[in-house]
Amino acid sequence: MLDLALALSALIWFCVFLFPVYGFVAGRRDRQEHLKRAQGILLSLVALLVLFDLTLGVMVSKSEMVELMRLRSYRWWMLGAVAVSLGCAWILFKLAQKTRST
Repeated sequence: MLDLALALSALIWFCVFLFPVYGFVAGRRDRQEHLKRAQGILLSLVALLVLFDLTLGVMVSKSEMVELMRLRSYRWWMLGAVAVSLGCAWILFKLAQKTRST
């Protein structure tokens, strides 16, 4: 289960880096509903990772505790990065819509 949490964390970081680009592309194509759906998926992945973290805190063995502490150590960085990524995506979406209309 710890491996699944680490893989989920890697997937979230990958999405965080790509989400602003996706926001710009969605703005150029005027696909606001797609951006909202992608935002919902990303937030669901973050919620799932937080739930895994809480579950692993109860179930993990002492040998895996070091990896769990490493995963927990950058949880706040990831939540901040998700917030910044979502904000940048919506700003780029609006910017791309504005350049598309002119």
